[in-house]
This record gives sequence, C-alpha cells and structure tokens, in this order.
Amino acid sequence: MQNDEKLGSYKISGKIGEGGMAEIYKAYQPALKRHVVIKKLKDPNREIIARFKKEALLSASFSQENVVAIYDFLYMNRAYYLVMEYVDGEDLRALIDCSAPMSTSLAAMIILELAHGLEYTHNQSIIHRDIKPSNVLISKEGNVKLIDFGVAKDDTNVRLTMTGLIVGTPSYMSPEQAHGDPLGPQSDLYALGILLYEMLTGIKPFYGQNNTEILAKVVRSKYTPPHRINPEISLRLRRVIKKLLKKDMRSRYKNAAALIHDLEKCVSWQTRSRKKELFARVLDNMDKTAITHSDDTLKAAILENTSSWGWNALRYSLVAALLISGWAIFKQFSKKELGYIKVENPVKKMELVIDNKKVKPVLSRSALLGPFLKGGHYLQASDPASNSTFVAKTTVNANDTTLIKVELPKNHTLALLNISIEPTIAELLIDGFVASPDENNTIQLKAGWHEIEIRKTGYEPIKDKRFFRAAETYIMEYKLTKK
Repeated sequence: MQNDEKLGSYKISGKIGEGGMAEIYKAYQPALKRHVVIKKLKDPNREIIARFKKEALLSASFSQENVVAIYDFLYMNRAYYLVMEYVDGEDLRALIDCSAPMSTSLAAMIILELAHGLEYTHNQSIIHRDIKPSNVLISKEGNVKLIDFGVAKDDTNVRLTMTGLIVGTPSYMSPEQAHGDPLGPQSDLYALGILLYEMLTGIKPFYGQNNTEILAKVVRSKYTPPHRINPEISLRLRRVIKKLLKKDMRSRYKNAAALIHDLEKCVSWQTRSRKKELFARVLDNMDKTAITHSDDTLKAAILENTSSWGWNALRYSLVAALLISGWAIFKQFSKKELGYIKVENPVKKMELVIDNKKVKPVLSRSALLGPFLKGGHYLQASDPASNSTFVAKTTVNANDTTLIKVELPKNHTLALLNISIEPTIAELLIDGFVASPDENNTIQLKAGWHEIEIRKTGYEPIKDKRFFRAAETYIMEYKLTKK
C-alpha cells in the first residue's frame, strides 16, 4: 500500500514494519480523528488466514489497558486486514538494547504491567504463547501493552498451529512449549521470567548457535543466577525470577495474580503510583545510539557488558556532556557519583586490571583504589609469583567503599589453556570476562566447565563450551570468518 492510499475509511500514512506473516502500516481514521495500525496479511494460505482471523476474534473482546485494542477486521481487494490501536512509543526490544541492564524497579514495573494484562487474558482462557520483547510496546504516555495474539491459544478450542511447527520464539519458550507439551497460563509467566532476566542482565538465560540448541537448553540446562551478573538485583526479585523459571510448570506461580502479589513487594507503592511518569521519562531519555548486542550474544558476554557500565558510561557521558555544557561534566564527576574499591590480597604484590585497564601494582596486602564512577566494574587480580588469577564483578556505590577479598586458586586446581586465535587482535572472553593470554598465549583456568567467546567487528563470533581437568594442558585453535 502507498502513502495517502485509502483503505475503506482509513488513510494510509506509511509502512512501519514487516513480519513473517504481515506487513504493518500506520494509518489515520478521519471519522474518529485517530491514528491506527493496520496489519495486512501477506502470502496467505489456509492456516495463516485461520491464525489471522483468530487473532482478530480473540483480541476483539479485549478491554484492558495492558493489552492492545483491536478495532476492525477487513477483507478487501482479496486481502485481509486487521485494524488495531496505535501505540506511539518503542518496543521493549529497543529499550533492552539501549538501556539494559535496567534498574530493578523499572524492570519489575514493566513485568508487573504485563502480568496485569495476562491476568485479564488468562481469565478468558487465552494463552499468548509468544511473549517476547518485540511484542511488548511502551508508549510515550507511559503505557505498557502486550500485542500480537496471532499465535494465541484459546483453551476452549482445538489447538491451532501450522503443520510441523512449534509456535513461538525459542529463546522465550517455556520447557513444555519447547518440548511440544500442553501449555497453560504458567507458560506465559515463564516468558515473563525470561523478559525480567534479560532486562536486569542484558542477556537471555539460554543461548545457542541455532534454535535446536536453544530449545535443548531451555528443556535441560541451568541458567546463570542473575545476581552473579547484576549484584544489584534484590533477594526478593531473585526469588521471583527463580520461581518464574522453574522447569516444572507446577512449581511456578499458579496464576498471574500470585505473581502480581510478589512483584508489588519488590517495588514501593510510591514508585508504582508514578509508573506512567517513570515509563515516559525512560522512553524520552532512551539513548538510541547506544551499542547494542545481537540476539545470539553469549551468556558470558554480558559479564563484560555489565563490567563496562562504569567506563562506557563515563566515555559516553563525557561526549554528551561536552556537547551539552560544562555543567553536565561537573555533575557526572561530582562526589555524589563516585565511590572506591578496597582490595585485600593474600600476597604482598598483586597486579590489577580494572575494567580492562591496568592500574598501578599493589605492593601491600590492602589497598584503596579509586575513585570510580558508581555502577558495575570488573576486577582481575594476578599474582606473578604463582601465575594465578582472580576475577570478580563488583558494584561501586556513590560515596561508599566496596570491599573485595582476593582469593587465588591453588596451582594444583588449575588447567592450562594454550590458545591460538586468527586474527590475533580479536577479543577473547572466558566465562564472560575479557581474558588476556600471556606472552606464551597461555591462560590458567580453574578445573571445570568454561564458556569461551571470540569476537571481532565484521566477523562471525565463535562460541564454545569446554570442560577442563586440573593439572592438564589444552591446546585450542580458533579462526574467525568474515560475515
């Protein structure tokens, strides 16, 4: 459809997107003086048409602030159209890419809004089945809305799926959905757990080279506890995530109301009462120029991302401040924004790297370092005498000192990795931390499983997971290929 083209009583403003099933247009309805979104079904077959009609029928009855409204269903010029509410804002995918890891209160409030929407749809026996960031919209007015019920299941009817297809998005599927088992409201709540985890850490709990690997991990694998990635996550919120992501759906929240009850304990009523104002402010301040990460980002990589909060925030804020005014620079570096790290060492001489930058060697068993910008920081401590290394992710609070006790592994517990990478200037991450081999291209590792990622701009990343035995040497060669 072309701009200014008319479709019934609607005037097309322009194309705003395209999915696998439909083209998305923004339009204007003069009679009611409102903007709308029109989904045009493309390349229809019987099953696709059935799903499209089903979305219209299921959604037409919705009347809840956290679920997008459906206005009309049209069949014109041998094409099917769905007319729905226009939400002027961004989807959650954009917000995660620009802002994750988010503050705990913001992430919890977004999930709380979605839980209210699911409470409404679940009470009508409707399971969404495809909750993911791109299906969550946040408006400039501060409203959070769930969209796209095209693969939703009405429990009162026969299951509708395309032949041979597990409907949904692998990274956000529940174990029972990945396994092809019957679904329930807990399946949608599991997806909320994935969203909450991703908002708070910047990554999904399960990753893989392809959908088959992701689905296998969803069904069988454990995820890294989110507080290991983001220590600022409260104990209450950790418990909510843990319950949402139980493999057995019977161990999850029985319904959205139970989830709402627990989430409300994680956010003060004062904050909840200002939710729309806060959502709108976050959207208004969203930095769309921020560095984003692909959907295939390895779980370990986020540890580097969170560890770079401090320095990256410092660099970007400096650029913005210089462009805006000197006052912003003063504010960024005021004492209210800075804190210190105190390191306690088991040995007298220790070499330190903080946020991938070498600092002056510590020549005593205790040292005060800083100041550092408040937020997440990554510390690597090495003992040249024993050639052993300690790594930690920590959070610096403003006007406070964070204590880190360095615990060096004993040599007999270590494995030795001799690694060769082409091109040599590629970035190496082990268990999420940037690793720097010595002059002999070797790295000492604790015995056990380790996740390896090698990446370089313009090349396909390599992701590997290996088990290393103590007191053994491993020789590995990796070669990146251009995209």
